[in-house]
Amino acid sequence: MIPTLDDFVRGAVAGRTRNSYVRFHGFKDLYVRYTKRHINGGIVSPVFDIANMTARRPGRGSFAEFFSYLREAYPEFWLYVESVLNERFQRKLLSMGFIQCGGEDPPSFYLPPVDIEKT
Repeated sequence: MIPTLDDFVRGAVAGRTRNSYVRFHGFKDLYVRYTKRHINGGIVSPVFDIANMTARRPGRGSFAEFFSYLREAYPEFWLYVESVLNERFQRKLLSMGFIQCGGEDPPSFYLPPVDIEKT
């Protein structure tokens, strides 16, 4: 059975799992990781990787809702969106405050935790 997003996070924080498809409303498929990443010359953690996603109704705000939920429920997480092929979505991420990683093709994007954003 595919875990909910919150069940996955609880298991990941406890060290039981590091990657999985998860259930979150608005998405047909959502594959995530709980990991560390090399960002801006250093290793950062905890990182919530969004590795693959398919919205049930693309362009209707599913990611914005997901993003808002993540920021509220897990403000301590770095967010990382891996290998974004869709140029419209790339622009959306930038408009939401994500930073494009340098030298990657297709590009990936990250956003620091809420407490680091504010400094």
